[in-house]
Parts: sequence; structure tokens; C-alpha cells
Amino acid sequence: MAQIGDLVPKSGIYTEPGVVVQKKEDGTVVVDTEPMTVNKYHRYGNTTGLSEQEKTKFNTVLDEIYAKENDVEKINDIQQEMEQLKTDPKNRNVVQYLKNQQSLLIRKAKSLPRYYTWDENQIKT
Repeated sequence: MAQIGDLVPKSGIYTEPGVVVQKKEDGTVVVDTEPMTVNKYHRYGNTTGLSEQEKTKFNTVLDEIYAKENDVEKINDIQQEMEQLKTDPKNRNVVQYLKNQQSLLIRKAKSLPRYYTWDENQIKT
């Protein structure tokens, strides 16, 4: 089921991606292809699957973090934010999308977060 802000890739005769901006009672949706509307929900990656509120939280967190230039700092800041958000189960989806974003940065910067939390039973010694 589509949610407001979900990405609609190029399809059919429509060659531009867009986002769902309205859901109608008849089961159809209105898709906006304006780049600024797409950017509103998908500035850092495809956030399809998050609710509109979760998309906003995800983008707000990354807006602050991406204001920095250094990718390693961004990786560490995302890690700290995930640790903080994990304390509330309602943030589970946002944390997963932040983890995905952090993975992209890790591959780009070829660096890992300095500190992270791990289940002690999963550590092999």
C-alpha cells in the first residue's frame, strides 16, 4: 500500500520519477514529478516504506549530520543518532534507514564508526 511521499520510479509513458502526494478514496494516488517535491522526501536515499512522519524524522536527522564535510564524522554522528533512537521501539524503521545510509558512507569513506553497541553474545573471541 502506497504512503504519502513514496517514490514512484519511471513507469509506462511517464519518464520522470515522482512521489505520492495524495491518496484518493477510489484507490488511486496523485504523483508529483516536481524535483523539489521528490527532494522533500528523498534527499538522501529512497525512503519508500517509511511513513510521512518517519521520512521527515529521517531527513531532519541527516540534514543536521550532512551539514558537515567530513564523511567519517558523518558516520560517527549517524551511529550516535541510531544509538539514541534505538531506545524507543517506534523509531525502529528510521534506525534501519539510517543504518542503510551509514553503510553507503562506510563504503565511500572506507571507514567504520569509532564506537558502536553490539550484543556481547555475538562477539567471537
